[in-house]
Amino acid sequence: MIDWLPAGVEPFAGIAWWAIAIVFAAHAFGCFIRGAFGFGSNLPVVLITTFVLGPHHAILLALLTTIVAQTNLLPSAVKDADWQVARPIMAGLTAGTMLGTWLFTILSTEWLVLVLGILLCTIVLMDWFNVVGRVAAHFDLRSGRLASGFSFVGGTMGGISGGGAFYFLVIYLKHACATPAALRGTNVILSVLVMCTRMIVVLLAGRMTLTLLAEGLLLTPIVIAATWYGTRVFRASAPSRFFAALQILLLAGAAALIIKGIGRLV
Repeated sequence: MIDWLPAGVEPFAGIAWWAIAIVFAAHAFGCFIRGAFGFGSNLPVVLITTFVLGPHHAILLALLTTIVAQTNLLPSAVKDADWQVARPIMAGLTAGTMLGTWLFTILSTEWLVLVLGILLCTIVLMDWFNVVGRVAAHFDLRSGRLASGFSFVGGTMGGISGGGAFYFLVIYLKHACATPAALRGTNVILSVLVMCTRMIVVLLAGRMTLTLLAEGLLLTPIVIAATWYGTRVFRASAPSRFFAALQILLLAGAAALIIKGIGRLV
């Protein structure tokens, strides 16, 4: 029991020290990614920590730490974002996120693991095979109707899986935003919207607890440090090789989740 916490609140109760170390390392890794790209911390965090915390616990804790990381990135994003691209995405992203988060609150643990693996695997494969890049050759990607459709699907996928909406949307945003700075700023602005929407739905569903808040607070120092370091490293180096390696890692993790989900159902 930690002295400054209320009675009955015990962070990471019943979890082995090595599993807690994995949780801290996963959140540090994920927030490093968010610092570098303006999005993307939830997906690796959820993939890794689901194996030691369970999917619901992993997703809710990742939501808390993402809000902390995103707050640090917001000031510069407001200036850099492409608002012409961001505005038509906001409505679809909000609606999809609300639907996906509601589905997250009612799915069983067994089905959630399987759905999570399938969704994340699909998202990474879509990026790998440049699906949106092919669509871009035939449609105006700055069209409000097309943006709303992509954002609704992406928001729903991210709401269910606890991460991954922007691995779907960033493929679209890479073509719609004129510069890398605009892409990163737009990612941050839209990610803040998603995190706030998900938090509201989770609170209304009664899924946030004092224990989860305490765990998020304990992770805050490493989240802030990793986000800052990711931003610093990204400015000093080209991210292309790192991003390709990340795709392989996420695809492997998503495949492992699918196998685990099938095993639980069987």
